[in-house]
Amino acid sequence: MSIFFSVGEVVEMAINTERSGQAFYQTASKLAKEKNLKKLLQYLAEEEGKHLKVFQGFYDTLKEGPETTPYNWEEAKLYLKALVDSRFFTGSDKAIQMAKEAKSEIEAVNSAINFEKDTLLFFYEMLEVIKSHDRDLVKKIIEEEKKHIRRLSTMKSKSL
Repeated sequence: MSIFFSVGEVVEMAINTERSGQAFYQTASKLAKEKNLKKLLQYLAEEEGKHLKVFQGFYDTLKEGPETTPYNWEEAKLYLKALVDSRFFTGSDKAIQMAKEAKSEIEAVNSAINFEKDTLLFFYEMLEVIKSHDRDLVKKIIEEEKKHIRRLSTMKSKSL
């Protein structure tokens, strides 16, 4: 039996990961000493905030009918939370702690790149468990996340 998630559930998970990413980048930017890295991390925190608003807008405009909502929504939400929690530094407390524990700026950048890669992998996996008519929205989310990896990789190769 295939498990399908609605696009609303995927967007809800995107919202949670953006909140965590924003908390990480805000904390890491406060701890960064190198000027260009600090600016990049501040930029990424702002970008996560913008993505959060975009994804919230997606979520607010979704019109789901009973056929796209899981039969037992509460159980599905618990499963999704466990899935996301196991993959990412979800929750602002966990993200903030991870930023504070970075022993160097390069470690913070590597953590950020890994988070963004995990986010991408998660959304690629989600493409397999949502209905085909909802996949375009998830693909838009993926494109947004790819931009973060490019910026972080450029910073890492140029100055760290």
